[in-house]
Amino acid sequence: MRNWMTPVMYTLIGLAIFFVGIQLFTNTSGFLTSIVTMIGIAALIYGAIYFFFLRNRGFGGGTGGNRNEMKKYKQAVKQSKQKYKQQTPVVKKSPVAKAQAKTSTIGRKNRRRANGPQLRVIEGNKSKDKNRATF
Repeated sequence: MRNWMTPVMYTLIGLAIFFVGIQLFTNTSGFLTSIVTMIGIAALIYGAIYFFFLRNRGFGGGTGGNRNEMKKYKQAVKQSKQKYKQQTPVVKKSPVAKAQAKTSTIGRKNRRRANGPQLRVIEGNKSKDKNRATF
């Protein structure tokens, strides 16, 4: 079936190119008008499909699970920004206020280190035949 379809397809494509060329040379304004019209209609159809179907699918064109992942990602970014937020520069203070500010920042650093990262141990399947202590 494919053997006889190939020459037919090449013939149709060749005829299309031939008639487009004839239209271009004999009726240039009508040809350009029809090309612009086709591009405009294609853009409208694509815009409608995008607006109604693809717009709400989330990041990367995924499904509802992707939306959930994006929520988690945004939450993690928000927490990270809060954790590493830079302090605003302080307007000139008196020497007494500077000494108090230094002691308070030292206390904050110690508190932050006490609340270290939340780590979780993931246990995998350990094969017993790779135990080199038995050799």
